[in-house]
Amino acid sequence: MRILIGPNSYGLEAVIPTIQSRHPNVEIEACSDRARLADALREADVYLGWLSRDAFLGAEKLKWIQSPSTGVDSFLRIPELRDGDVLLTGAKGTHAACLAESAIAMILAFTRGIRTFIDHQNRKAWASRTVRNALVELTGSTVGIVGFGTVGQATAARVQAFGTRILATDAFPGNKPDYVDRLTGPEGLRDLLAESDYVVVTVPLVEGTRHLINADALAEMKSTAMLVGISRGGVIDEGALAGALISRRIAAAALDVFETEPLPEDSPLWSIDSLLITPHAAGGSQLESTHIQEIFIENVDRFIAGTSPLRNEINKTLGF
Repeated sequence: MRILIGPNSYGLEAVIPTIQSRHPNVEIEACSDRARLADALREADVYLGWLSRDAFLGAEKLKWIQSPSTGVDSFLRIPELRDGDVLLTGAKGTHAACLAESAIAMILAFTRGIRTFIDHQNRKAWASRTVRNALVELTGSTVGIVGFGTVGQATAARVQAFGTRILATDAFPGNKPDYVDRLTGPEGLRDLLAESDYVVVTVPLVEGTRHLINADALAEMKSTAMLVGISRGGVIDEGALAGALISRRIAAAALDVFETEPLPEDSPLWSIDSLLITPHAAGGSQLESTHIQEIFIENVDRFIAGTSPLRNEINKTLGF
């Protein structure tokens, strides 16, 4: 069996000695050159990394792809992969803590005046009274979490420490933690939007979630509310969000993910003062590579042993 690790910025090739020690008969190598990836994939049975449709079509021996990312929508946009027999696994769980922390940091950037203080520091302006009087606590506020998978659950577990009321919706709602006030299916989204002071969107981009947060959904939110998007671009309708922010229909928003990345220079989102933009970086963590390697090592063991399903095996019909 031949394993290939593709170009990445995480140092995932560090997993090679461990896999070789556990499975000495397995051939494993890393390809750091994107120009060579298609050729290297032709002989691979297993692949860890991202790939284009052309590279996939040339990889006729491929049996399993391990995505280094939690979201796999880019893989499922390859029709032959989506409809074929090649297994696809994701990195679910890897980014739960860091995305949750980023979501909370985005909220605190507004509630505790961090963005404003940085601006004043750059101008050497002492704005104690004007900014201080606008600061608010999260105590007693309502946080709505749209999507209660690993990221949503991690967000709830952390934000409850701020003395908040937590509401959540999920396509497949499971057991509700005691600190969550209400967990419902998608039918509860409208009430969640209407009651929440902060709405954190963590659902994957699959059939049925594109523009889930559209103009109608934004119209349900409080005029004082804040929206946070940290899962996948396309779940939030950016045009509708821009309109809602410019018209002050909602108070603020923060986005880490966008329909087109990098965000085009001519996007109106750049110039909206009440919007915080981060460049799809919320998944960054000193533990990111370690978590991905752990998942891959476990899955290589299972794949070789013929154990099914693999960890985080994707249901291609559902998209997660």
